[in-house]
Amino acid sequence: MKLNNAIIISLVAHIVMIALLAFNYQFSKVDLKQSKSPRQINATAVNADNVRKHLKNIKQKDIDKKNKEIERLRKIKKQENDSRKRRIEEEEKIKKTKQRRKKEEQKRKQKKADDAKKKKTADEKARKKKIALDKKKKADAAKKKKAEAERKRKKKEDAEKKRQEVERKKKLAEEKAAQQALEKEMEQQMADEAAALSDAKHQQVMNEVDKYVSLITGKIKRNWIKPEKPGYCIFRINLAPGGLVVGISVLQGDKQHCDSGQRAIYKAEPLPVSSDPDVFAELKAIRLTLGEQDNND
Repeated sequence: MKLNNAIIISLVAHIVMIALLAFNYQFSKVDLKQSKSPRQINATAVNADNVRKHLKNIKQKDIDKKNKEIERLRKIKKQENDSRKRRIEEEEKIKKTKQRRKKEEQKRKQKKADDAKKKKTADEKARKKKIALDKKKKADAAKKKKAEAERKRKKKEDAEKKRQEVERKKKLAEEKAAQQALEKEMEQQMADEAAALSDAKHQQVMNEVDKYVSLITGKIKRNWIKPEKPGYCIFRINLAPGGLVVGISVLQGDKQHCDSGQRAIYKAEPLPVSSDPDVFAELKAIRLTLGEQDNND
């Protein structure tokens, strides 16, 4: 606003100077018309130069004054800008301080809230843990009591089972002893009966064996070409069911009688055997003598 006033004042001064110049110019023309003397013309010229110099001085002073005013206003503007800048910086600093304090306060409140929440959570956790611990202690105590009762019951049950087992074993032993005595008596009776039957059976079997040995010997001798030279041969003959010869072993004797006897044995196949297993068991390996010691074993 001050700068605008200075400019207006400067413009007014210029207008005044221009008006004065115009007035002097008109005045000089009047003087020239009225008086043509050289002295008057010079005086008028001097006055015009003086006016121009004066105007120039005024103009320079106005310019200097204007520049000083401009410089003063620039300094004022700079001071205002600096002051505004400092004020803005200060306000910004205050704002940042307030924001920082607000953030710190928020952090403090948040920390306080978090701490309170953590404490509440920890307290709740501790409370639940205590409840769980108390519950576990009660459960353990109940379990221990139940286990103790179960142990006593089982011990009593085991003792009863053991007593019953002893009684059962004793009874079984008595029954077994009685059974063994009865079985022993029956076995002895059966053994006696079996011995009697066995003797009878054995005698019957041996009679059959003797009969088939005679038949085997007779058939072999009928197929035997007896050597002229005296001598003998003792054979062991192994038979298969059906009378087939599966093996001949020479036990003793001379070559002629043994060779001829072997030929006679194979020639007499199949030899007569019994279908009775007990009789055949005695016949499957028989001893036979051909020659001077002509007898059956």
